[in-house]
Amino acid sequence: MRTTQKGFSLMEGLISLFLFLLIVLFSLECFLFLREHFAELKKSETANTAAYAALDRIRRDLCDAGLGLAEAMELQVLEGISEQQGRLVVLSKDEDLAIGDDLYSGQQRILSVDAKKIKRGQLIGIICPSGGEVHSVISSDQNSILIDSPLASDYLHKNTCAVLLKRISIFFDDTMGVLRRKVNASPAQPLLEDVASFEIEYIRDANLVSLDLALKADEEKKYETTVFPKNIAMASILREE
Repeated sequence: MRTTQKGFSLMEGLISLFLFLLIVLFSLECFLFLREHFAELKKSETANTAAYAALDRIRRDLCDAGLGLAEAMELQVLEGISEQQGRLVVLSKDEDLAIGDDLYSGQQRILSVDAKKIKRGQLIGIICPSGGEVHSVISSDQNSILIDSPLASDYLHKNTCAVLLKRISIFFDDTMGVLRRKVNASPAQPLLEDVASFEIEYIRDANLVSLDLALKADEEKKYETTVFPKNIAMASILREE
């Protein structure tokens, strides 16, 4: 008795292969779509994290504004927060400086045992009970510093204090699309890249700083924060009293 073995015909094999290729192509397209979607989500999450990290860095700088400078702000010798040519400038005390002798009007070189710590471009505040002034350092040697302009008043050593100031500048480099942060005279470092816009509003009466930025990836989405600098508020209370 003869038995016949039947298999797939050529046409059935081609149809099966075609269906298999369709499934593979569909799966590959789904995989590529999901991978692209995941990449977009990851890029968006990275941008969000970077934007919020930049705002948090600025918020911490603003919270330090005026730190250790209550007397100087009360006497209106300096401002803890200011806007200068589109830059947000924040001042705080870095450290106290030991002055070697009385200071006189017209004097430009100041004796100090801490002179070797001071670098060119740093700010120095000279404060006494009746007022004070702020100067930039031109140069320093082992025991003295040279300031940018002569002193405007006399200062007795016994009731005068000098402080080295920390000056932080936040500004938007619109040509490069980079938000930058500069400390004292050091080069400005990038704080956030691919920035489309950055706006600062300092409301002095309410003592509020409002920050608003947008990224190039999604200019319609705004990242905002408002900061109440407590050290500036304390100095204002002391001034009113």
